Amino acid sequence: MEQSTEPVCGGEERMPAPAEPSTSKRKRAVHAGKRAGILLVQLAVVVAVYAAGCALAAVLPISLPGNIVGMVLLLVLLGTGLLKGKHVGRACTCLLDNMSLFFIPAGVAIMGCFSLLEGNVLKFALVCAVTTVLVFLATSYTVVAVSRLMARRGAAGVEPATADEEG
Repeated sequence: MEQSTEPVCGGEERMPAPAEPSTSKRKRAVHAGKRAGILLVQLAVVVAVYAAGCALAAVLPISLPGNIVGMVLLLVLLGTGLLKGKHVGRACTCLLDNMSLFFIPAGVAIMGCFSLLEGNVLKFALVCAVTTVLVFLATSYTVVAVSRLMARRGAAGVEPATADEEG
């Protein structure tokens, strides 16, 4: 009887049958390679949307940052169904999981400009506190709105997609 190597609850893999140790290592290596390939393709899609946003921002009559235009473009693509969540889901999850790394360059840049902040520490602290509260409020209202929308969608008989269905 062969044991399954599919992930179980919690993302752990069951131990392979002891009769085929080299085959199980090979299977795990192939599986890891496929996951890495999928992640790279999804990252390429996200970068392509970002590049399209930068190109679009360059021809717009108003001055907008390309990354913002790219995020709006990604939202439109996902909202219209031209791009599915399963096509960028793993890449976005990876980026979100490692988001703190993206703040390191900004923190280093702020430390390099510390002389500009010396006389305005209280103003800077006030701006940080106010914007933190605003982000908390915006996030909580967004969560409430999405929860209500999903509850309405569930009440209308439309089942929300699960993570298993997306990818």
